[in-house]
This record gives sequence, structure tokens and C-alpha cells, in this order.
Amino acid sequence: MSGWEAAVRRMYDVFGHVTRPERMDGCLHCVEPGQERPLLAGPVGSIEAAVLARYAARALNTWGGVAEFRYFLPRLLECAAADAFVYPDPEIVFGKLASAEWRTWPDEERDAVTGFLSEWWHETLRRHPVHPSMDTVVCALAATGMDLAPCLQAWSRLDTDAAINHLYDFVQTGLSGQRLTNAFWDRRSAAYRQLLTWLTGGPAAAAVEAAFAAETREPVLERLAAIHPALLPSP
Repeated sequence: MSGWEAAVRRMYDVFGHVTRPERMDGCLHCVEPGQERPLLAGPVGSIEAAVLARYAARALNTWGGVAEFRYFLPRLLECAAADAFVYPDPEIVFGKLASAEWRTWPDEERDAVTGFLSEWWHETLRRHPVHPSMDTVVCALAATGMDLAPCLQAWSRLDTDAAINHLYDFVQTGLSGQRLTNAFWDRRSAAYRQLLTWLTGGPAAAAVEAAFAAETREPVLERLAAIHPALLPSP
């Protein structure tokens, strides 16, 4: 079993004690009576993404509270990490963790969520290409309120082609000057500043320089050279 598979299974094990709701109250203008029945008809892990998507979009806003959110959480995060919903986007779903104040939950639950988020990052970092993109993943992780420092430390090693290619892609599509382009970023957040400082304040440029010095393959050297200027601190 991979680390990712173990992290997913642990989420189901840890949150398996949460009592299944008997009913789920929602905004009368947004949720039809009985609309929760398909969600509660079987085990959480068997809920189809298309069925869960409507709840995922309304959770904690107009449909159900934190108790219901914790009940569905393993399947919600599993589907969102796979970008299995047409809507809502992963950034929205993972942002609901912050709304639910997950870092105040019991230690075992908090550790399970932390492990899931960490493994999602490493699973993304070790493969290229990926879906959803690195731009989506890092923005979604930031939306949870987690500290991005361990993620950026791992990325800074640039010790695989996948890590280098992710940085190349991010510079091309996720960064514009001194701004992150994903529309879901909270530009007032600590995570936004944390990632932008890493990208344009020197650390990412230093990582590219170290990778360049250790690399011998011409195509990889060209890719590193192409992204280096965008990562240099502004004079």
C-alpha cells in the first residue's frame, strides 16, 4: 500500500466513528426536501461523485453544519483531490476545512487530515503530469490554512524531473510577475505571501541554481535556465 492509499484509508478509519445524520437541514431555497437521501443510502465511501457534488458546493453554507461535514469528509476530500466534481473546484472544497476550523478538532482527526494533505502534496510532487495541476493543488492546500513551509521545502530539492517540470509549469501559468494567477487565492493570506516569497524572493531561484549545477542533461538544463529569470528577486 502506498503512502497515499494509507492516508486515504486512515481518513475513512478515523472519521468512521462520526454518526450518520438522520436528516440534513438546508436552505429551503437551495435544498429540496429529501435531497439528502441518496447521500445517506449507503457507506460514505460508495457515494458517487456526481451525487456528492451538490452537497460539496453547499456544505457549511446552505446545507448542513460541521457534524455533517465531518461525516462526509473522507469522501469529500478523496473526490476533491481527484478533481472528480464538475463543480465545486478543489480549492473550494478544501477551503471548507478552514471554515470548519479543522485544526481545533480532536488530535486523531486533525492528524488524519494533516497526513492526507501531506500525502496529497507528495503524490502530486512525485508525478508529472498530474490532474489536478500543481497550481490547483498548492492553492487548495493553502485554502485549508495549513503552513506551506514543509511543502516548499520538499519542492526546493528539485531532485526529480517531476519536481522541475512542476516548477516550470507553475512559472508559465501560475505566476505573473509578483502575482499568483489562480483566481481562488486569498491574496491577504499568509500562505499567499509565503508561496510568492518562495517563488520570487530568492529561495526558488537558489533551488534552480543548485539543480542546474548538479544536472548534466541538456533538455533539463534548458528548462531550468528558462524559468530562472522569472524567479529572481526584483532589484
